[in-house]
Amino acid sequence: MIFDRARAKTGALGALRLWICGFGVALAAALAGCSTNTKVYNGTPVVTVSTEAAGDFSTYVVGITLYSATRSDGYVAYPAGYTYEEFADLTQRVNLTELLNAVGIPSGTYTAVSIGIDYSSPIVYIRGQSTAATVQDSAGAVNPGIVYETVKLDPSHPLVVGLNQSTRFALDLDLAASNSIDASKNTVTVRPFVVATATPTDPAPVRARGLFVAATASSSFVEDIRPFEDNVYSTVGALTVNTSSSTYYNINGKVYTGSAGLSAVAGLTSNTPIIAIGSLGDMSTITPALTATQVYAGTVVSNGQYEHVRGIVTARNGNSLTVSNATYLYYEGYCLSNLCFTFYPTATVNVGPSTVVSEDNQPSATGLTSQSISVGSQIDAVGLGSTNSGVLTLDATQGDVRLQATPAWGTLVSGAAGSATLNLYSLGTIGASGFNFAGTGTSSAADAVAASYAIDTTAASTGADQSATPQNTLLRADGFATPFGSAPPDFDATAVMPASSETADLIVEWGGSGTTTPFTSYDGTSLVLDLANAATAEVVVGSASGCSGTATAACTPLTGTPAITISGGDQFAVGNSAGGVSVFSAPSAFAGALTSTLNGSTAVFKVVAIGTYDATSNTFTASRVDVALE
Repeated sequence: MIFDRARAKTGALGALRLWICGFGVALAAALAGCSTNTKVYNGTPVVTVSTEAAGDFSTYVVGITLYSATRSDGYVAYPAGYTYEEFADLTQRVNLTELLNAVGIPSGTYTAVSIGIDYSSPIVYIRGQSTAATVQDSAGAVNPGIVYETVKLDPSHPLVVGLNQSTRFALDLDLAASNSIDASKNTVTVRPFVVATATPTDPAPVRARGLFVAATASSSFVEDIRPFEDNVYSTVGALTVNTSSSTYYNINGKVYTGSAGLSAVAGLTSNTPIIAIGSLGDMSTITPALTATQVYAGTVVSNGQYEHVRGIVTARNGNSLTVSNATYLYYEGYCLSNLCFTFYPTATVNVGPSTVVSEDNQPSATGLTSQSISVGSQIDAVGLGSTNSGVLTLDATQGDVRLQATPAWGTLVSGAAGSATLNLYSLGTIGASGFNFAGTGTSSAADAVAASYAIDTTAASTGADQSATPQNTLLRADGFATPFGSAPPDFDATAVMPASSETADLIVEWGGSGTTTPFTSYDGTSLVLDLANAATAEVVVGSASGCSGTATAACTPLTGTPAITISGGDQFAVGNSAGGVSVFSAPSAFAGALTSTLNGSTAVFKVVAIGTYDATSNTFTASRVDVALE
């Protein structure tokens, strides 16, 4: 591949570059980060970021930083050192956790952290809206700047930073508990609600983006961390990436597996952008380790030189793709501070015979061409962009397109061994009505139809045989749309799962100034909700769900007095940004905190629970509950 130029724009905003740490393995291992204090740095919190309950938004871009950590003796460490916040689209971190930094701080036991969420230049779109929402605080101030929230860690599980060791520490932003939406006015009122824990149980894979340093052993390499889409700041800690014989690699658009991929990585020049996806592993040294199942490097990683467009193809006309919910990652010279991307509700991506096409984490997918890109494909396209008259167009005719697995949600019409037909509810984050399937079939009569969307389950690792599944069961099928013009089938599934095995979000919001009686009763076993004066009360499952007061296949309005079973849960929180958020892992401790908090004058804004819902008993079994105060 590909391009004959990488452009620098005159008159672009200057990028603030800060000296932080991690420019080499020796420095990173010796210091494991930077800070403003003069204490010895001898332990590394490995900070990750994930999101819950993001279904109300098409995009939600804010700045985020772990600003400080308070030790039990009162000492305050600054894990971010001199760094500014990192900008992230939090809607893209629901099923994928981001490694934010691995910056050293003095060893000890930390009982609280301060987290900053920056709303100075937010990019927030309510699902279904074509223009950006007005973002304001509860006092009506628009774009209210940085909001700091103190999180008091679970007393039973504080953050313990050991000498010359790493330890995992997770930040989890609950978007439902953090926002109140007025769709009629296209307004979002923000009340950030962040949970922090030293004992994360989120099974989502971890994405570690950074700059390649060197291959260090027969099966590993080191990268310096530069998270999300930052192409400006220096790096924030080092990471050892371990690989295996089955690790998938995409290096500059070329696919490898195992040792061949590691050899290709070893041949990269230092500071090449690289992404490793997998699970955090060895924490016994000051430099943490990750075991990677996927590695991407070079042009296929956002790098500030070549432009990317990410989104879902909702229509195709010849070689012109209509891409919805498009994230545009642009040139470094355009970055505002370290915000190097923006959002377009729709964009155009042009492809051609020279476009290099690959399927993420599918080493056996060979011979792919631009014709492999179809309606319903989730893509990351690399090319040359233009934004004339506010319209985004990316020329990828000499570039790359990565096809990424798309979740297809729908109710079962019929099932058999090796196939399933769905009444399609959504593809990715787009509802079925948002797609134009013209041209997807071998003839116009064979074009995909949402009401009878044909899925090939032959190669599915789970759920290949749907013959015993009851009709109208809501299913999630992960996989790839079949090549344009080849349907049926319309979709090749890598896995099929019933919606009952997926986590659901219970969301209750009270209108006005909230309620002082969110529960009719509660204890360490369950919470019984009082829905009086509730403006929203629903259980949703899937990334494109929304009730609007009406039941759908993926959404159930709540009535009566639903109970939330908490006896098997392990993450609970209560509070707000003004007074701080307290975190608990034991249901009994959480219930005790509710007793002291709900004193008859303290009002609750929202209750959000994560788990599964049984409509017959009107009972929600929660692994997590967040109680957001007014």
